Amino acid sequence: MGNVAALSRGEPQGASSATGHSRTDNGFDPTLLQSDGFVSRFTSYLFRHPLAVFKFLRRWWPIPNLFGWAAITRFDDVAEAMQNDKAVATPFGPKMKDLAAGPNFVLGMADSDEYQAMHHEIMRVYPPEDNDAIIAPFSYQEAHRLVNEGEGKIDGIGGLLTLIPILICEKYYGLRVEDKAGFARWTIAMSSYMFGDPANDPKIKEAAFAAAALVRPIVDEAIDRAQAGPTEDTIIARFVQRQKEAPEAMPDNVLRAIMLGMITGFVPTNTMASGHVLELLLSNPDWMRQARAAAIADDDDLLAGCLFEAMRFWPINPGPFRVAGEDFVIAEGTRREKLITKGTNMIVSTQSAMHDPRRVEDPGTFNPHREQTNSMLLGFGLHWCIGAPLARAQITQTFKALLKRDNVRRAPGKEGKMTKLGPFPENLWVLYD
Repeated sequence: MGNVAALSRGEPQGASSATGHSRTDNGFDPTLLQSDGFVSRFTSYLFRHPLAVFKFLRRWWPIPNLFGWAAITRFDDVAEAMQNDKAVATPFGPKMKDLAAGPNFVLGMADSDEYQAMHHEIMRVYPPEDNDAIIAPFSYQEAHRLVNEGEGKIDGIGGLLTLIPILICEKYYGLRVEDKAGFARWTIAMSSYMFGDPANDPKIKEAAFAAAALVRPIVDEAIDRAQAGPTEDTIIARFVQRQKEAPEAMPDNVLRAIMLGMITGFVPTNTMASGHVLELLLSNPDWMRQARAAAIADDDDLLAGCLFEAMRFWPINPGPFRVAGEDFVIAEGTRREKLITKGTNMIVSTQSAMHDPRRVEDPGTFNPHREQTNSMLLGFGLHWCIGAPLARAQITQTFKALLKRDNVRRAPGKEGKMTKLGPFPENLWVLYD
């Protein structure tokens, strides 16, 4: 398990500074992901507490468009935008190619023959039954083990909610990850660059490229190992079998790009989503009470309802970044219709949409029984998260192991306050009986 014990204790491993982050001897510098100053603090605050702003915008200015940026805030308009992948284009493709040192991945593609072919290949090796048969029991068993080993105290993010996805990368994907704390930070750096850096900050790019240079060999080693002979049933082993059946459909560089995309879209995203949920449960005793009751009753559906309803109040971001691929009109035929010109940067606010009372009943109330028909937590349209069922199983079962314990509570002092690497949760210690 490499350095699982150290990660579960929250030890920084190779980093030593007042913030726990410094340049490591492998060339990766996590401090590049940190920012300071008034603008950074204001932006961070706004991203954490945007609902009042979104409420105002939905009512009075639903599609603001200034200085090369536009925001889309109402549910109907967000749904329209998310289904128009040609005009409302994902800007991630070139960055994905850079980090993979190869072809694009589906998250960075518009709908096309290439997109459909890659999506088809991915779904061949990710059967939905794996989530109940493999992901859910493994996540619960490992989380239960870690919570037991914690003996009443655990870093709920670094030692649990981040660690379980990494262990899944080993067990299910087929990787060998020696430096698990480092791997978490490397994937976070890559995710920050690909999905959360519309301003193209050179510091984030530097961190991401150094991180990718450390992650690519881990993926390549797993591919080489699977190609060398019989191996366990893993995602990479399944892809390698597919290579034997149709070499032209799955060359090594395509397989590497797929795995880098799936890893980068899994570990950091689940860390952020579940880290936010943990903070919200600790801060809202009634939400915690309902989630714990569901966990203790082994009601997985209700527990997932509690967790993902909490996440609606603090999702992974206010909405995905997009770029106008052409001139287009949003909300055409309404009083709010707006021309968005080619090249305009956009925030398509799925968070605002999920709080739009025009389509979401009583959006300000925590309701774990809420119908998921209007949920945009895991994307919408073409770019609905390809790993959503896996993420749901992993997050639910990881929390279940923790919430079955009595008196789950925030650790006192600084340990009980969330620390972050860039915008991503990294540490938050909890106590339990």
